[in-house]
Formats: sequence, C-alpha cells, structure tokens
Amino acid sequence: MECKRAWIYCRVAHPDAYALAAQQAALEAYAEQQGFEIAGTTAEQASGHDFSRRGLSEVSNAVVAGKVDVLLIANLSRLGRDIVKGDAYLRWLEDQFVEVVCADGTIPQTTTEILHQMMKAL
Repeated sequence: MECKRAWIYCRVAHPDAYALAAQQAALEAYAEQQGFEIAGTTAEQASGHDFSRRGLSEVSNAVVAGKVDVLLIANLSRLGRDIVKGDAYLRWLEDQFVEVVCADGTIPQTTTEILHQMMKAL
C-alpha cells in the first residue's frame, strides 16, 4: 500500500506561539499514527475570515503541484470561519483528489462529513 502524503495546516487568529506549536505537534503525532508521510507544514497567524492568506496559498500551491494526498487540520475552524468560502475550498480540494482530515478529538472527519456538518450549520 502506498503511503499517503499529508500536508499539515495550522492556524491561530491571534499571536499564540504555544497554541500554534501544540496544533502542529498534535497533527504530526496523528500523521505518524496513521502512517502518513508529512509532505509539508504550514503554520500561520491570520484571520479565519480571510481565505486569501499566505498560508492557505502555500497549501493550494502544494496541492496544484501534486504534493498532497491528505490535508490535516486540527478542526474545521482552523481552515476558515467563512462557511461559504470554506465550502468552496473543500470542494476544490475534493476536485483535486485531496482528502481533508480533522484530528479534533477521537473521530477524524472526511471532506464529505465536513461538508455535511457545514450544511447542517446553515
């Protein structure tokens, strides 16, 4: 079985180096548990309402370059706080054959489950 290449994406809205490092450490541990190869990591301090942020662009560029099979995030809010833009980004990732996995708690969520949860929240 081929090892999936995971990109770790961490985001905090306010300066908090500890929270950013904790997100990254937890996601690295999760990737190791799942047997994922870590293809890259992006950690940034930025608003979740702005989807044109530097870190998310870095993730998108890695996806377009074919470097990513799985995007690991701590929870959906780390990807962004705008439901419409978040939905569009998740659909774009799905079109690129990139699976999104949230490691917030004991049950990881796939892109399909995330989209379903987002629609219920509307």
